[in-house]
Amino acid sequence: MIDRTSSRIEKQETALRRQNRRRYAFQRMLEATDRVLWRLEEMNRDGVKTVPVKVRAELREVVEAMPNHVREPLRDGGQVQDTLDSLFEVQERLFRWRYPDWQDIEPDGEGEGEGSGDFVYAS
Repeated sequence: MIDRTSSRIEKQETALRRQNRRRYAFQRMLEATDRVLWRLEEMNRDGVKTVPVKVRAELREVVEAMPNHVREPLRDGGQVQDTLDSLFEVQERLFRWRYPDWQDIEPDGEGEGEGSGDFVYAS
């Protein structure tokens, strides 16, 4: 009886770990892309033109776990700006994969005006 109970507990723990890996997959992928984006932005700020081999390897490792359609736009051919732009596209696809109705723009007329707490940008 104890063996059977232990076995059931182990199965439930395994199922819970699997469920949590799936549940937090998006967050892990987003954090990983943010880390690499930060490094690329610093390189761009510092005038570095070519992505170092080590960073390219890290970048490939980061997108490896992503679905093909999400990582498809990645260009890691060497130029910092090209890689940066393509990783932003990957991150946008990541959001659309996780939140299919996600839009990165504000609908017209919402959040504008005084007292709304949002910035109003001049056209």
